[in-house]
Amino acid sequence: MSQKSKASSDPATDFEAVSHQLAALRTDLSRLAETVSGIAGKRGSHMATDIAEGFGEAKHYVEQTGKSAEHQLEASVANHPLLAIGLAAGAGLLVGAMSRR
Repeated sequence: MSQKSKASSDPATDFEAVSHQLAALRTDLSRLAETVSGIAGKRGSHMATDIAEGFGEAKHYVEQTGKSAEHQLEASVANHPLLAIGLAAGAGLLVGAMSRR
């Protein structure tokens, strides 16, 4: 008997049941999308902060390295002034010769 009752169920009732299940599924999916976007937004802001801190550290490192190289160059020129003048003259002649071509 139970097979006859299942086979003779009303198609309108089945359609309504499926419609209610689809509506519930849509609601659940929209809640899931809101939750995922909230999590992604939080992680994105943390990543942006980390990236900004990394750029700040890199900038500081480059500034320190550049200052160190500048001080070493100044000390080398002060210790060997004639060599520095000769290198500058040679570089000037080289650039002049290349610009003629």
